[in-house]
Amino acid sequence: MDLKVVWNNEELYGCEYLKVGRTTEKLFAKGTVIYVDEPKANAHNVNYNIELDEHWLTRKLSIMVDHISSLELHSDGEGNWFNTDGYLIDRLKGALDIDISATPFSNSLPINRINWNINQVEHFHMVYISVPSLETKKVPQSYQYIHKEGEFRYFNYQCYDYETIICVDSDGLVVDYPNTFSRRV
Repeated sequence: MDLKVVWNNEELYGCEYLKVGRTTEKLFAKGTVIYVDEPKANAHNVNYNIELDEHWLTRKLSIMVDHISSLELHSDGEGNWFNTDGYLIDRLKGALDIDISATPFSNSLPINRINWNINQVEHFHMVYISVPSLETKKVPQSYQYIHKEGEFRYFNYQCYDYETIICVDSDGLVVDYPNTFSRRV
């Protein structure tokens, strides 16, 4: 597996380059996001690395914003999250996946971990990482597999009161996240 994609950011002026690959023991994702925070007219550069196990569960996240602010989280894959010193982060307990606000790649994690059937609904707790602040909190999200058209699958995604239909390809990578992200390649 060696996947490369580019997304446009439809909400803010920007884009992302992502590479997803596999080693003998794990999956990895490396992304670079560049965007302009329009209300503040401030440009940002976000680099992240995610190590995943063979079931698409996050084991390690490293993220850096503007080469200044950084965050590293580790997970045991069972809903326990740790900082770089190995201390448990109680407020994130129970979350299995991460959701980085600046990228649609986060949606691929729960989508690729489940063998979906039409109309199946799954509920998750995610470690939401707000960019550029890198603040973290646990949030509830749900996905419902709606239908398939050729190689594309459609999911109803919901987080709190926000709801949209996300289209992913056969690799579970977002093709269209309406008014938010669209795939170029």
